Amino acid sequence: MYCYYHPDKPSVAQCVICGKNLCSECITVKEGQNYCRDCLQMGEISVDTGKIFVPALACGVLAGLLSIAPIIGALNCVFCLWIVLGGGLAVYLLKRLNNIKGKISTGKAALTGGLTGFIASLISSAYLFLSTEEFDYAMNEAMRSPEVQEALREAGIEAGEITGIILVGVAIVYMILFSIFGGLGGVISNEFTKK
Repeated sequence: MYCYYHPDKPSVAQCVICGKNLCSECITVKEGQNYCRDCLQMGEISVDTGKIFVPALACGVLAGLLSIAPIIGALNCVFCLWIVLGGGLAVYLLKRLNNIKGKISTGKAALTGGLTGFIASLISSAYLFLSTEEFDYAMNEAMRSPEVQEALREAGIEAGEITGIILVGVAIVYMILFSIFGGLGGVISNEFTKK
């Protein structure tokens, strides 16, 4: 048997991943295992940061829309299900679109999923801000209590400002949680998808 890369040289080992015959020049030993140069490079593939935006944007929009959908949006209560799946799908698409076999760096997988979650949080927050009529009505009813009005005056908050403050707070929580859960989905997908 002869080396896959040097057909004129006899092989001394085989790659543990692909089984290619290797000569003494082509063999790379890592942690006691023999690898060819192609399989050794598959350990963690470098990805340009610019390539993560399209999959993250597409999957972020999808996850955001699914999280605000009337019935299926309720599944987002289960550990931000749509956001985790969106982050995982974004990493899968990143690999697929760039013909990447194997794993990308954990940091890039987390960044891709996190960006997906952030985009989904923007969609969910926009929906929250646009559908505040019922929330405003409930808040106005709660504000009629003399104790609440007194507490707001002591805090220096106008009664009309409270809805906006609460909505901004919820939007910030969305951004943080969705980014974390999206990043988690990206890391999980990176570990389990080969292409």
